[in-house]
Parts: sequence; C-alpha cells; structure tokens
Amino acid sequence: MPGQSSIYKLLRRTGLALVLAVTPVLAGAGQAGDAELGRRLYWEGIGADGKPVTGVTQGDVEISGAQFSCVNCHRPSGFGTSEGGNYVPPIMGNILFDKKQLDRNRIFKDLYQEVQPPNFWARVRQPRMRPAYDEVLLARALRDGVDAGGHEFDPIMPRYELSSADVANLAAFLKDLSGDLDPGVDDKNIHFATIIGPDADPAEAKAMLDTMKVFFTYMNIDTEGDTTKPTFSPNYRSNFVDAYRLWNLHVWQLEGAPETWRAQLEAKYAEQPVFASLSGLVKGPWDEIGKFCDDKRLPCVLPNAELPTPGEGRYGYSVFFNRGIALEAEALAIHFGDEALPLGRVVQIHDAGPQGTRPAAAFQETLNMVLEGTEVETVEYADAAGLKAALERHADADTLVIWPEDAAEAVKVLVDVDPKAALITLPSVSKDFANAAFPSDMIARTKLIWPYDKPGSYHPRKYRIRGWMHTRRLDVTHPRIQLQTYYALTLMEFGLMHAISDFYRDYVLEIIEHEAENELNPGTHPELGLGPGQRFASKGAFIAELAPEERVGFRVVSDWIVP
Repeated sequence: MPGQSSIYKLLRRTGLALVLAVTPVLAGAGQAGDAELGRRLYWEGIGADGKPVTGVTQGDVEISGAQFSCVNCHRPSGFGTSEGGNYVPPIMGNILFDKKQLDRNRIFKDLYQEVQPPNFWARVRQPRMRPAYDEVLLARALRDGVDAGGHEFDPIMPRYELSSADVANLAAFLKDLSGDLDPGVDDKNIHFATIIGPDADPAEAKAMLDTMKVFFTYMNIDTEGDTTKPTFSPNYRSNFVDAYRLWNLHVWQLEGAPETWRAQLEAKYAEQPVFASLSGLVKGPWDEIGKFCDDKRLPCVLPNAELPTPGEGRYGYSVFFNRGIALEAEALAIHFGDEALPLGRVVQIHDAGPQGTRPAAAFQETLNMVLEGTEVETVEYADAAGLKAALERHADADTLVIWPEDAAEAVKVLVDVDPKAALITLPSVSKDFANAAFPSDMIARTKLIWPYDKPGSYHPRKYRIRGWMHTRRLDVTHPRIQLQTYYALTLMEFGLMHAISDFYRDYVLEIIEHEAENELNPGTHPELGLGPGQRFASKGAFIAELAPEERVGFRVVSDWIVP
C-alpha cells in the first residue's frame, strides 16, 4: 500500500526475518459456547453467571472484572499490543485455532517500528513453536498461565478463575474476532469518505477538499510507482505487495435537518461502503453521524466538528481533536476558579440551539464545582432581537458569558448595545469578528477561550507540511483546517502502513491511538495524543485576550487548562 517505502527500506537495511510457526490443530470438542457472553467476558470481565470474574496478576495481586478484562491488553481487534514494555500477542481465532502460521508481516511494526525495552525484543523475536489451542489448552492458559506448548506466561498475564462455560463462551467469541476483512477494501482499492454538513462554510469545505485531493493524488502516484516492479528487490518489497491499495475519496455531502442525516448516510454507504471517514466539516452536533459510525463500526477520524458526540466516547468509532465548545466552557469556568477573579454579577446568555445550550450547561456545572456558591443568571435567546433584549435587560452585569450560534451576528449586537460589563467572554470562533468590529474599550474588556496552540510555538512538522503543500501548489487559505485535515490523513496513512494487509477497522484504530502522539503534530494544538479507547486527542484550552495589533489577533494570558 502507499506510503510504505520506509518500511521496506528499513527491512532491507536490517536484513532481519522472523518466522513464528504455529502447529495446526483444530479446536477440541467442548461445550457449545455463547459468543455474545464471550464478548461480554472479553470486554467487561463478566462471567457466564453474570458476576465479575476474579484472578491474580504478578503472582499475588488480586483483580476483578473489568480491571483486567481481555480488551485492556489484547485490544478490541485481538491483535495485541505492548503493555508496560511487555509484548502482548494476538489472540484472534485464526491465530489460536486455524491451520495458519503467524506471518512475519503481521508483527512487522513490533519488530522494526517500536521503541521498546530489551525484554520486549527478546519476547517478540522468540520463534517458539506451539500447538494450536483447543478449549482444554485455552482453559489451562487462562487459569494456570501455561501456553499450548507448556511454556509459562509472563507474570503480568492474569490467572483467572473461570468456569467451563466461561472458557467455551470466550472461545466462541475469539473464533470470529477479526476474522473477515472489513468493508471498503478490494484487491486494488481502499475507499474513504469525508462528511460535509449542510451548514459548512463553502470556503472552508473547499480548502479541506483541495487538501484531501492533493494528498490522495500523491499517495496514489507513490503506490503506482512502488507496484510497477514489485519484484525489483524481492527480499523486501514482494513481501508487502499485497498490502498496496489505491485510495479513493467519496464526498458525502449532507442536506437538510440532522434528523434526516442517518438515512442519507445509510444510502451513501449502501452505494459504496468505505473503510473509514477522514476529516470532514460539520457545524453543530455530531450526534447523528456519531451513531451511524458506531453502528457501522466505521472509523470517523478527526472531523472538524464544533459539537462532538457528548461524553467520553470510550472506544467509540468517532475520534476528535477535542470536545469542542463544551471544552471551552469548562476551561473558562476553571480559569475563573483558579484566578479567583472578582466576577461580581455573572450573566450567561446563550443561543437556544445546541451551540448555546451545551456550553452553557457545561459552564454552569463546572463553575458550581470550582466556585461553589457563585450565582449565575442564565438567559436563553432565539435570534438577534432576543440577544439584544437580553443584553439590554442585563446591562448592569459585571461579567457576561456569551455562547452564540452565529458568532458574527452576536458581535454585531454587542457593538450595537455596547454593554458596560467589566468582563465579556466569547468562544474561540468569535476572534476575527470581534477584532474587526469591537471598539478599543470593548476589546480591552473581552476574553476568548482558545483551544489551539499559542502563537510562536515550534512544531518542526508544521514547516515540513507547509513545504509539502507549497511544492504541490496547494493554496493554504485556511491553515488550521488544512493542517488538521493533513493530520487526519497521515494518521490513516501510518495506521495502514503498520497494519500491512490486515484491513481491520478496530486494528487500524488501535494503531491510530498509538501513533497520535508520535511526531505527527501539525502545530494546531500544543499536544495531541490518544490512550487506549480515548477519542479526544487534545485535552485543554488557553484563555486569551483580543489583540488586533498582533498578526494572529490574540495573545494567550493563561496556562494550558485541562478540565
């Protein structure tokens, strides 16, 4: 697949090879297992009796239930990972039970692309032979920590107290785990979508799509070049030729109200299933799209979204840059608490739509925790006239916290009313509108929440990306959106590079989690990283003041605030 030349060069330089053989023996006959109960055991640590399973790790540390459920180490895909420098092997059915050998390509990322301690390298390189598992051997492994070949597992692997039904259920679940390749991939192509909402700014959408089209074009040029002579260097390239795919982009333009989006997405997916959705641009709630992604098990990777699906979204299929406006609201409340500012009379005015109601609720809840007893008057408005009336009615407020749906409209109303509050706060999207319209005295009294990086921060990759864009004559009209789009694309590129030909969505998502904090940050956020199951790559925000005299139009006045 495209973008893998570096892997092949590394393999050619090292000259290393590894064959881990698995002696083929089909699973032995045992009681029929319930795969759904096996899934619950794998994910939640709940046994067939409905109670949390128990066990020990490290010899004498007692564990229970989800503390050490299988998914925590072996991951949703079953492909395993590394845990504290320990190698966690794959445990899918076609590894444990089928008449197959463990392909060197499958552990290529562990062999050559991971920084790990020596004991990890020793473990992953062991060409240890073992029979295939059956239910009897699986039971011994889970209860006693002894593999099918009679070798003892590392102490970190728990020894569980499991019934025969538990073992049968887990075996039934593992049998089909990561069995069939996921939709959206054929022998020559891999299909991706990008989702654009009906209210997306046309100029922003064009900048995003232009970036994606250039990226796809050059990925496919590389692919065609690398596959023209696949046996030119047979010691490395021929091993991976079956992993190459041409990238195909499908633009899913949504229309109408959010409650109609699900049917539109279903129709587009039925016409051409895709392996993942990359980037995207959606104003307002992501909720309907998020439900679709979860139901289809479709990775939706780093859309430009104002209102990500509420909640932590652990192990969901939508991955976001941050929690959007709700994050901004919580960071503002924490800033008020940390600074012990003399807020006086606080009035929060918000739009009646979700861009107003959700941050208003988050601000109120967080302020109640950090400044207990602080009273906040909350006022809802429906249109510009309603906002003007609310501002005029609360002209004596000391602190105004405003959450608009239309930032440009809200700024115009503020200029018209000219409230005399000592402090006015606005979300980050208001920056350019406020700088252009506010008089100097209002600029001095206004603060922004800024969930992006501060000016002057150094990110080497940002300059390389800009160079890539300029050499390909890509107009950089909306830098943040285009850099974020590039980041989403490169995460998928690296995810597929490591997955080789294992086109499993869960597995690629796990690699994306692992790769997010590596040297791929395009400079849009101070830090980007994802832990296992996490779905928000950036966790905090700054407080900033308007500064129209500065090139960027603001200056940061707080530390990085992580709610």
